[in-house]
Amino acid sequence: MAATTPTTKSIGSVGGWLPPNSNVMLDWVRKLVKRVDDARKTPYRGRPGDSSYPPEVKELQDLIESTVELRMLASAMFDEVPNKPPYNGDPKGTKTIHSYRQMLDTMSFIMVNIAPEWNQDGYDSGLIGFPFNAILDWPMATPSGYAFFLRANVNEKFKNILNTWKTNILVNEVSRDLVLTKEPNGWFCEQALEVLTRDSNPTRESDPIPFDVLFKCDKADPHYGFASWDDFFTRSFRNMDGDRPVEEKEDEYWVVTSCESKLFSMQRDVNELDSFWLKGQPYSVAEMVGPSVRQDTVDKFVRGTVYQAFLSATSYHRWHSPVKGKVVYAKVIDGTLFSEPPINGFYNPDDDPDHKPDPAGPDLSQGYITHVATRAVYFIDTEGPAGLVGAVYVGMADVSTCEIGRKFKGLEEQVAAIKGVAVEKGEEIGMFHHGGSTHCLLFEKDVKLSFVFEPFPEIANKNFPIRSKLAQVGK
Repeated sequence: MAATTPTTKSIGSVGGWLPPNSNVMLDWVRKLVKRVDDARKTPYRGRPGDSSYPPEVKELQDLIESTVELRMLASAMFDEVPNKPPYNGDPKGTKTIHSYRQMLDTMSFIMVNIAPEWNQDGYDSGLIGFPFNAILDWPMATPSGYAFFLRANVNEKFKNILNTWKTNILVNEVSRDLVLTKEPNGWFCEQALEVLTRDSNPTRESDPIPFDVLFKCDKADPHYGFASWDDFFTRSFRNMDGDRPVEEKEDEYWVVTSCESKLFSMQRDVNELDSFWLKGQPYSVAEMVGPSVRQDTVDKFVRGTVYQAFLSATSYHRWHSPVKGKVVYAKVIDGTLFSEPPINGFYNPDDDPDHKPDPAGPDLSQGYITHVATRAVYFIDTEGPAGLVGAVYVGMADVSTCEIGRKFKGLEEQVAAIKGVAVEKGEEIGMFHHGGSTHCLLFEKDVKLSFVFEPFPEIANKNFPIRSKLAQVGK
């Protein structure tokens, strides 16, 4: 299978989601664990301990302890973390999170106390927005963790926990008061606004548009007019057509970017089924799009092209159609939340002395998670030279909410959606909540594409603006 991966950097370091430096992550987790331990001494609504676990955490505990197998996996995934630096967490050789009971304590605390706050170290290390992933990072990398986090019933319980965190904190005004401020850890302090402005102006480095001019907000308000963290995160451009125009809007031979994102991988000649969990993470088309997609649709993309790009922590997180046509299928597939392949964990198949687990959790596993994680799948019929285009928007780790635009709901069955719903090139079609992750565009086997980064690979190291030119179909 021919494959091109123009960028090979750790996606955590360039995406700003997860830590490229494990010591920074461990320091953050140590401080969190201390807060949890201190909280044991003071009654409060999220105080750790069996009797006061939130119902969603208690349900996960009951599930784990309902069978010998699950309790064994949940225990072993902590025991299998090597008892040596940096994995043990502190110089005395104590693992930062050492048991599933301590995991439950810490999650109970996060659910009612933690909002994604700003700090420069957090931005540089990628800890913004992923507290659950931070405490599970090493257990995920063990053989038992791999088995545990693939379980559908386990993912169901974690999803309930994340949804409650969303309700308690992320969409609640409490998150506005916690982190949408001008305080040093607030998202509108001078330092944060400088980074937000820089990252939101990928093509205007010398003359960036200020954040409050670029996005719909109210600078005069202490919280910039945002009602919650989620409201801030799903922000919209003030002048979408002016600041992010649809390039080559009327040219059916041009495909535009669907997310404001940076190239992760591009592979041609992809297979229907492939070993996506192994080194190289080749794409397995049938498993990416899910079992409810008709075989004749899957067949169109076998031997075709997959383009994948990831969203940064400070990115715009709404999705826009890469082509004009009609949406004939749109469905959210529930999947894993904290799964990474063994090849990126402690397992070392090549006995490489330099091998280390991915310190950024699922960052380097982005090809893998397109097949197993929660994701929204679209098919858009261009009725033109681009043929049928697939789009897959993937939630990662703490990010598990993929929202299909209201206009395109009800298209889960291909037979019922033959007529489809018209969509313009560059039109908004959905969004991530709380954060974003990664996305793929799929092209048919007979569609020959020239991507804008192929003759100029250096541009692949920066975000491509949403709705900008991405690839031209061969005439």
